[in-house]
Amino acid sequence: MTVRESALLVGGPADGLRVTVTGRPRVLQVTYPCAVEGAGPEAAGVRVEALHVYRLDQGAPDGPPRYGYDPASP
Repeated sequence: MTVRESALLVGGPADGLRVTVTGRPRVLQVTYPCAVEGAGPEAAGVRVEALHVYRLDQGAPDGPPRYGYDPASP
Protein backbone atom coordinates (compact mmCIF):
# COMPACT_ATOMS: atom_id res chain seq x y z
CA MET A 1 0.00 0.00 0.00
CA THR A 2 1.36 3.42 -0.98
CA VAL A 3 1.12 6.06 1.72
CA ARG A 4 -0.18 9.57 1.07
CA GLU A 5 1.13 12.21 3.45
CA SER A 6 1.53 15.94 3.86
CA ALA A 7 4.99 17.31 3.02
CA LEU A 8 6.55 20.70 3.73
CA LEU A 9 8.46 22.76 1.15
CA VAL A 10 11.39 24.65 2.68
CA GLY A 11 13.14 27.64 1.08
CA GLY A 12 12.77 29.13 -2.36
CA PRO A 13 9.63 30.65 -3.83
CA ALA A 14 7.27 28.02 -2.34
CA ASP A 15 8.69 28.22 1.21
CA GLY A 16 6.22 27.05 3.82
CA LEU A 17 3.73 25.45 1.43
CA ARG A 18 2.36 22.02 2.26
CA VAL A 19 1.62 19.48 -0.45
CA THR A 20 0.28 15.93 -0.44
CA VAL A 21 2.78 13.37 -1.77
CA THR A 22 2.45 9.66 -2.40
CA GLY A 23 5.40 7.40 -1.67
CA ARG A 24 7.91 10.16 -0.82
CA PRO A 25 9.21 11.04 -4.31
CA ARG A 26 12.84 12.22 -4.26
CA VAL A 27 12.21 15.39 -6.30
CA LEU A 28 9.26 17.77 -6.68
CA GLN A 29 8.84 20.45 -9.35
CA VAL A 30 7.09 23.73 -8.60
CA THR A 31 6.13 25.94 -11.52
CA TYR A 32 4.90 29.51 -11.72
CA PRO A 33 3.35 30.97 -14.87
CA CYS A 34 5.18 33.82 -16.57
CA ALA A 35 3.50 36.49 -18.68
CA VAL A 36 4.14 36.23 -22.41
CA GLU A 37 4.68 39.62 -24.00
CA GLY A 38 3.74 40.39 -27.55
CA ALA A 39 0.41 39.99 -29.25
CA GLY A 40 1.73 38.59 -32.50
CA PRO A 41 0.70 35.23 -33.94
CA GLU A 42 3.94 33.66 -32.71
CA ALA A 43 2.67 34.04 -29.10
CA ALA A 44 -0.62 32.24 -29.75
CA GLY A 45 -0.90 29.22 -27.48
CA VAL A 46 2.56 29.72 -25.94
CA ARG A 47 2.95 29.13 -22.19
CA VAL A 48 6.08 29.98 -20.22
CA GLU A 49 6.62 28.75 -16.68
CA ALA A 50 9.43 29.28 -14.19
CA LEU A 51 10.61 25.89 -12.89
CA HIS A 52 11.83 25.34 -9.32
CA VAL A 53 13.13 22.03 -7.94
CA TYR A 54 12.72 20.73 -4.37
CA ARG A 55 14.59 17.65 -3.14
CA LEU A 56 13.57 15.27 -0.36
CA ASP A 57 15.55 15.85 2.85
CA GLN A 58 16.94 12.38 3.57
CA GLY A 59 18.31 13.54 6.93
CA ALA A 60 14.86 13.54 8.56
CA PRO A 61 13.41 10.02 8.15
CA ASP A 62 10.89 10.43 10.99
CA GLY A 63 7.91 12.73 10.83
CA PRO A 64 6.42 14.39 7.78
CA PRO A 65 8.68 14.61 4.73
CA ARG A 66 10.48 17.90 4.07
CA TYR A 67 11.65 19.08 0.68
CA GLY A 68 14.44 21.65 0.41
CA TYR A 69 14.77 24.14 -2.41
CA ASP A 70 17.59 23.37 -4.86
CA PRO A 71 18.74 26.69 -6.36
CA ALA A 72 21.19 24.94 -8.70
CA SER A 73 18.53 23.00 -10.62
CA PRO A 74 17.90 23.04 -13.48
